[in-house]
Amino acid sequence: CLYFRTLQQMKAKAKGAKKGYDLLKKKADAIKSFLQKILRKILAVKERVGRLTQQAGVLHTKAICFAGEFNNQVIQSTPSEAAFKVSASEGNIAGVRIPIFERAGSDVESVQLVGLSAGGQQVAHCRKAYYAVMKDLVDLASLKTQLVVLDDAFKVTNRRVNALDYVVMPRIHNTIKYIQDELDELEREEFSRLQKVKDVLEEKAREADKALQASMNSGNKAAARPSGQQSMLKQKANEFGDLAGLGDIM
Repeated sequence: CLYFRTLQQMKAKAKGAKKGYDLLKKKADAIKSFLQKILRKILAVKERVGRLTQQAGVLHTKAICFAGEFNNQVIQSTPSEAAFKVSASEGNIAGVRIPIFERAGSDVESVQLVGLSAGGQQVAHCRKAYYAVMKDLVDLASLKTQLVVLDDAFKVTNRRVNALDYVVMPRIHNTIKYIQDELDELEREEFSRLQKVKDVLEEKAREADKALQASMNSGNKAAARPSGQQSMLKQKANEFGDLAGLGDIM
């Protein structure tokens, strides 16, 4: 029956929708958990960056006091190759690819001619402080990029979860209910038809029984009449024999 095939197909769709809903719900929960962790990390890194930037500014002021104005000298003596490099890679969180920025290479001290005459130690402290700020800035950029990517993925996944929960699954369940109601109606109609057929067959059986009973009664009456005639003939034959015996005696 077409209704049964459609019902089986809709039940299979409902099962698949439920499975997809559970998977997407778990994915959304996992992304939400990572978002909360990233937000906590961002707050911690921001606080650390603010503190280190303040310390680096103080050290820079001290270095200027001891070594004099050396900014132009540092810019002129900058090597062709960057001393601070950043590498980009990819991570995977709940099926979502996220970028990861990290410091590339090791902390190799480049040769600087600044501070050879005076204030060299203060310049080195200033340089280390700004290196620490740069590392935290790279981490902060990585975390903020991950936050944006995961937030977009969370919104898309949440929309899919809501679509399955409020649109797709109710529509499938309503279709299944409609098909089941139609099947129940067909079953009631079939039961009524079978009941009527049963009533008709029982009526015909009663009529056949009545006809058979009537034919049996008429047959019994017909059999009773010949037996009565034979008894009368036997009676007359006996009377005739008695008369014949009397004639012989006389």
